[in-house]
Amino acid sequence: MRSSIIVPIFQSPSVLSLFLKSLRLTVEPDTQLILVNDGSGAEVGELIEEFARKIKAERHGEITVTTVHNQKPHGCGQALNQGLAIADGDHVFFVDSDLILEAGWQSGMLRTLSDHPDAGMTAGTLLYPQTGGVQHCGIAFGETLGRHLYLNARTSDLPDSPYTVQLAAFALFAMTREVRDAVGLLDERYFNGYEDFDYQMRARTLGYRTVIDPRVTSYHWERRNGVHRAGNRKTNLARFWKSWGAHIENDITPRLLERLRDRAADLSHYLPLDLAETRAEAADFWEALSGAGAIDRNTLLDYSTTVDGEQPILLPQILSAELLTEPRPLLILVENFVRLLDNRMWLAQRLETQSEDIVVDLHGNAMGLAELNASCWPGVKVR
Repeated sequence: MRSSIIVPIFQSPSVLSLFLKSLRLTVEPDTQLILVNDGSGAEVGELIEEFARKIKAERHGEITVTTVHNQKPHGCGQALNQGLAIADGDHVFFVDSDLILEAGWQSGMLRTLSDHPDAGMTAGTLLYPQTGGVQHCGIAFGETLGRHLYLNARTSDLPDSPYTVQLAAFALFAMTREVRDAVGLLDERYFNGYEDFDYQMRARTLGYRTVIDPRVTSYHWERRNGVHRAGNRKTNLARFWKSWGAHIENDITPRLLERLRDRAADLSHYLPLDLAETRAEAADFWEALSGAGAIDRNTLLDYSTTVDGEQPILLPQILSAELLTEPRPLLILVENFVRLLDNRMWLAQRLETQSEDIVVDLHGNAMGLAELNASCWPGVKVR
């Protein structure tokens, strides 16, 4: 079955060269490649045409290549629509030009679509090249905020089977021809942001869904996301929530509780400790645990006001000294677990007293203190 791969390109030559090399090595037979140069300049245009010549020579009869060159950037939505207008495959892929594609990504995504015929859409698991941690494997939502699910987790800590998410980025995405024909083109009023979320919401209203298979991985640099992306973020975000806010489900708390149940069946003897800045989501989490009778909210220790922005959380400086030798295990809630990685000394000392402490974060991660301690070296954080 023929695949159409659409690559919108607003990119630097150095990053694009890495991507094209990985694409050349991993693209599979019976594929239509559509490369849309969205105003990246002459040097990028030459790289694209050189790539097209090599693929045609090396894979003649297996791979077809169509190149489109926009003199000025029109935005990701329009670039993808240009590709959709000429895509003739049974499956359509959207692939960003700042990926390093891993072998088997294409057949892996086709397998996911085949195994979940009622879904219609799938996305790959994207990893930070700097750390190997998860950059993207779906979006989970609170009441007013979307989050990258399992952000910075190891791939070995992800669910061991495919799972459904509300939304996923179009950076590495695939859908059936049925979905493409039913949903149509992207809404170009979203300029370089949220057009992918809007498209999937439109598909969801027709009964389709997005499935992530954690076995399908590639690396994502997150480079050159398009002109005026930052300036249009508020407008794009407002348009999305105005259109779809009533259809978004608050699924981050249920995911947190599920991960936590995998860690500890009985939390009644745990001392809850709050280090999360996003107060609405933190309150939802503690309320859910309290409502289930898992914890006593009267024992909650709230240190959230001592946490400063996106800086590392230095536990010896903000926690009372008594907590270091507290005999009860701690249940620690934090925005993202990497914020605690600059605490090697405190964690090592805490483990001398208690080894059952659990850290959960608002991206759906849950881990024991010993696992967190093992991640502290070298402590490089990306987000």
